[in-house]
Formats: sequence, structure tokens, C-alpha cells
Amino acid sequence: MMKRIFTLFLIALLTVSLAACGGSGTTDTSGTEGGNPSSGVTDTAGGDPGSTDTDEVKSVVYDPEMEHKIIVADDGNHRVVVYDLNAGGEDFQDLTDESKSVVWEWDMDEDPNTEYKSHGAGLSSAKYRYSPYYKKDVVIACSSTGWCGIIDYEERCVLWEYNAARGPHSVEMLPNGDLIVAVSTQDASRLIYFPVSCGMTQPSHEVEILYAHGVSWDPERECLWVLEYNGVCCVNISNMGTENAKFVQIAGVGDTFKTSSNGGHAFSPVGGEPGKYWASNNGSLVVFDAEEETLSFNYRHRDLLDSAGIKGICSFADGTVVRVYWDSTLHILTRREVQGKVSSVKATETEVSFPTGRFYKVQPFTKDYQ
Repeated sequence: MMKRIFTLFLIALLTVSLAACGGSGTTDTSGTEGGNPSSGVTDTAGGDPGSTDTDEVKSVVYDPEMEHKIIVADDGNHRVVVYDLNAGGEDFQDLTDESKSVVWEWDMDEDPNTEYKSHGAGLSSAKYRYSPYYKKDVVIACSSTGWCGIIDYEERCVLWEYNAARGPHSVEMLPNGDLIVAVSTQDASRLIYFPVSCGMTQPSHEVEILYAHGVSWDPERECLWVLEYNGVCCVNISNMGTENAKFVQIAGVGDTFKTSSNGGHAFSPVGGEPGKYWASNNGSLVVFDAEEETLSFNYRHRDLLDSAGIKGICSFADGTVVRVYWDSTLHILTRREVQGKVSSVKATETEVSFPTGRFYKVQPFTKDYQ
């Protein structure tokens, strides 16, 4: 009798334990950062080109504590400007008050170290990097009218410059301090290598690439991804850091746009997603996945972001995206909570029009490549 009672007791105890451990068949995922927001709905936006994904995880809500600085080439005023989006107020309109929003500025017309002012009239692109050769933070920049250079970030003066005649549209600094310039002209589109780390001021090598418009160093794969007219191609470097440094274009690596209107233009890392890059052409905006070597429309909020004529784009890990259409307007997409409900995140686009200026390309203000 006692043995039977003890057996029934064990069965009852086991039943209670199973119920406590999820006997209902559901798992509580609220508060978990990942695919499931607090509503318990998995966010699959991106797989569907028309998706608006109203359910978002908290990690992609606009975070005012995160750094949101952008570096912009002001083509109309011959300058490079760093803006702090967090200083722009709730609707970002305070960005036009540069006494509040400008973190750093370099004006070519006011720099006595610049000899090629006539070849730098319209600045096209700029990035923030660290130069092991100069042992300091620098800004690298170029102009479609021919100028390319390295600017001392602290002193705001040119350290090195070169006149490429015409066509520079993008620059990159390698981890050793050498400079890469992407040139796009009708008769001389090419990638130029400058072994700055060797003290050289002249190119060591050039390779022809159709309408080269963007270039980024991939630290994971140790190669250059180059945006050209039809898509993204891969370029390796031999003898890096020597006077004999050369490009080695890798056939078959990369992808093409596969759209009706080609013409690559903007190229920049997707914030918070290493190995992915925004790539725009004349007709659309896509994402290049370096690991998969594919260009695709599979990204969140395509219905709001995809557009023809994007000249510059950058994004941050919380989903904030800034686009430029070669005018005086910044198009800023953010996702904000509605009445404190994480499951009711609203994606909104704000246009901020500046009284002067003509912005061209924009990049995240960071020394990191991705």
C-alpha cells in the first residue's frame, strides 16, 4: 500500500514538473534580442520586397545614445563636413544649424597647403581613417575634377595630394596607409594605387575598371570590393606596401546588378552587418553580400529605401539610414517606438533641406572598415 502511494506521488510530481517546464507547448521569447520581438512575431522583412515589417526587435529602434555621425562631401562648397545626427533634435531639423550639428569641417579654399584647388572644385567622397604612415587620424577625400588627398584630421590641413586629371569618385586607405582611388571617366575609368607608406607620391599601378565609382577594403577577406558600372568586382593586391604594389582583379568573383538600368554609384558598409554593403545604381538600391557574392533586394524597408538616383548612402546598427540625391537634402530613415511599445515601431523618413551646399556621397564617420 505504501509503495503504491509513493508511486502515485512520483507520478503527480512529474506531471507538475512537466507543466512548469512548458507543458503548454509555448516558449516565452519576450525580451529576447534576435528574430523575435516582444510581440513574439518573427521579423522576416527583406525576404518580401514589399514588406514594411511593423514588428521590430528593440535592437533596431533608434538609439539616441548610439553615435550617429556622418561624413559628407559638400560638392557645392568645396568642403568635407562631419555632422552629428543626435544633435539634430527629434525631427533632425537642427542639423541645418551648423553651430549645433557640425563636429568637424575642412574647407579646401581655406587650406594653404592645397596646391590643386582648381582641380578640387567639386568634392565627391570622403572617409575617416587612421594612417600608420603619418601616425594620426586622417580624412581621405577626392574630387571628380581630379583632386585626391589625405587631410590631417586634427590640424585640418592637407598632408598629401595628387592631381589625377579628372574623374576620382571614391577613395580608400589600406591598413598599411596606402591609398586607393577609383576614377570614373568615359575614356579612362580605372583604379589607382598610391604606395603612400613608401613615401611615394606617384601611382605604382593602375587597372582599368568600367566607370569605377566606389571602393572598400574588406578586412575579413583582405581584398578590395570595387563598385563599377555593372556591379561589384573583387581586386586583390600583390606586394602591398612596396613600390611594386599591383592590383590583381579576380575573375568571376562578385556579382552584377541584373537590372534594366545600370550605372553603379554609391557604395558603403551596412551598419551592424559586417560583410554587407549598400550599392546603388541608376535605377535601384541593392545590398552586396561579400560572403555570398550576391547583389540582392533582400533588405529591411526596401519599400521605403529603394529609389533611383541615390548618390550616397550610409547606415547604422540601429537601422538609421541616410541617403543623398546630390542636392542640399539629407533623407534620414529612422525607426521609433510608438508610445513606448517595442512591438509598434514606426519607420519614418525625414527630409532635412540645407540652405546652402550640394551634398554628394556620405559615409559613416568611423575609422572601422565595417
